[in-house]
Amino acid sequence: YGKDKKLQSLANLVIFAGIRKDIAKMPESEKNVLTDLLLLMDKYDLYGKMAIPKKHDVENEVSIIYRYAAEKRGVFVNLALHENFGLTVIESASSGLPVVVTKNGGPSEIIPVCQNGELVDPQEESQIKKALRNILTDENQWKYYSNNGAINIQKHYSWVSHVNQYVDLINENLSVSSAGIKKQHYPNINIDRLKRKIDHLLVSDIDGTLIEPKLSNPGLKELKSHLTNRTDKMAFAMASGRNLELVKQVIDEEEFPLPDFIICSVGTEIYYTNGKDYILDKGWAKFLSGRWKREDIVNRLKAIKWIKLQEEDAQNPYKISYYYEKEHYDHEELIRVLGTGWYKVNIIPSHGQFLDFIPKRASKGNAIKFLCRKWSIPLSNVIAAGDSGNDVDMFRGPVKGIIVGNRSAELAAYETTKSIYVAATSASEGILEGLKHYKVIK
Repeated sequence: YGKDKKLQSLANLVIFAGIRKDIAKMPESEKNVLTDLLLLMDKYDLYGKMAIPKKHDVENEVSIIYRYAAEKRGVFVNLALHENFGLTVIESASSGLPVVVTKNGGPSEIIPVCQNGELVDPQEESQIKKALRNILTDENQWKYYSNNGAINIQKHYSWVSHVNQYVDLINENLSVSSAGIKKQHYPNINIDRLKRKIDHLLVSDIDGTLIEPKLSNPGLKELKSHLTNRTDKMAFAMASGRNLELVKQVIDEEEFPLPDFIICSVGTEIYYTNGKDYILDKGWAKFLSGRWKREDIVNRLKAIKWIKLQEEDAQNPYKISYYYEKEHYDHEELIRVLGTGWYKVNIIPSHGQFLDFIPKRASKGNAIKFLCRKWSIPLSNVIAAGDSGNDVDMFRGPVKGIIVGNRSAELAAYETTKSIYVAATSASEGILEGLKHYKVIK
């Protein structure tokens, strides 16, 4: 503001920097901030253009301040380096005051939904200046953001809206949780093996974890022996980005003991296994269907020129898979095209050529939680093994993690903690090392 004479001609600047009586008696850090503000005001000669009020009534005057700024056709600015939620964005929007706000944190979800202002990089002066000028000089743009804020905050962030959404989620989860084994029909399938009293679960990623041909699959033979001889109380699950057919191919080629569960297609499908039968969990599919609009996403993505739909066998109802041109990848363009519903979608680029769009709820970690709830397996009795950043989601909460020695670069900084064990050895051998660490095997 101090450097931009045009901005100074368009609006005054008011900075609410906290309540104070005497700067000289304030804590050192707060004193330094206010001193810097006063020195900058003097440096740029902003007297008569800038104010730093000493106090305001927190309980009664905040809403009045927002409304007054709105009446004067102003803009609210929040340029925190990171904003955890963005309460001030909601407060200003409910008063019809447009915003220019940090793109880091909660506002990045609020603005696309409410369309009440512009997101900027708080360290890019040019972006901030452009956004402010755009709103302050364009009456139609100002009114668009103002009206959207007042309407959409009530629609999406009011207490009534919050309670209704919360109740809907509870009802949805209750219906899914109650969709137990007795309610799902498995034609001509004997599921006695699945009904045993399971109270422990080992989950492992496949590529790079269970198998690693480049390293001649160290420890694979011994691990398969342990899995074959596991007790009835120990269940085994494979978790993979592969689709079911490719997972079955690994099981057949490597002669793996049949897992109890398969989490596949980037966490969008769960299957139970019994002999040669693979049974889709319809409860998980129902859970993922909430707020998922597949056709709308596909139609919107037609505007992106640098992606191409993968073959039909790579698709499923809750996974839309594309090839993409690495040199043209633009995450912000994808968000713009998806519109206000972008935050309900997980965008997963991988290996510099594959791009998956899946429901926000779909992940290996959420699938594990779903299985544990459905089969009454304590999460603290779950051990999950992986080698890449895509596997970190499995290590949440009380789940015990194993990161194998041949881990990818994004896991290089991980160290052994109470809940995660970083193995020195690779692939299956690393899993065995972790199982010994957790005293599952000797």
